[in-house]
Amino acid sequence: MTHDDYMLILGSNVYADPTYTVSYQADKNTGDRTHLFTLENCDGDLILTTEIRDKDSELIAKIDKNKFTQINEKFDVEGEIEKRNGLTLIKKETGDVIFNARITEDGYVAVSGTFYVEGKKIYITDRKVEINDTPSQTINGVDIHDTFFIGNNDITLTDDGLKF
Repeated sequence: MTHDDYMLILGSNVYADPTYTVSYQADKNTGDRTHLFTLENCDGDLILTTEIRDKDSELIAKIDKNKFTQINEKFDVEGEIEKRNGLTLIKKETGDVIFNARITEDGYVAVSGTFYVEGKKIYITDRKVEINDTPSQTINGVDIHDTFFIGNNDITLTDDGLKF
């Protein structure tokens, strides 16, 4: 599988696009979204851009096109997305994994982590998406577990489910 073939697994669904931008929309009336992360298949590499914040909105790590521009000293970063267990952000004190982006054995991109946005805790894995510990994997109230999406590179999480 070549780099151009990487597909994103998010909440047990698969997305097939060259770029994946995942955001959170707290207020559906304004339409304003907060960026969670972007993954790009670019020139043979998988490129990550994200900011990880703690529950008090303090910046833990800022990754811009795979380059760390700021990391809180209470956290360690290990690895690279395309090698072994991927890129992992770990809380030193407890050893808890806060964020991980990796390539699975079958060549998919899997992202897991806890994001704090707009006073909400957003927990994402390759099997589930939760907002404040409530599953959020529906579109217009329809459960979408194990669904394949093509042409949906802007993925928006809302309190009511997913939006494209």
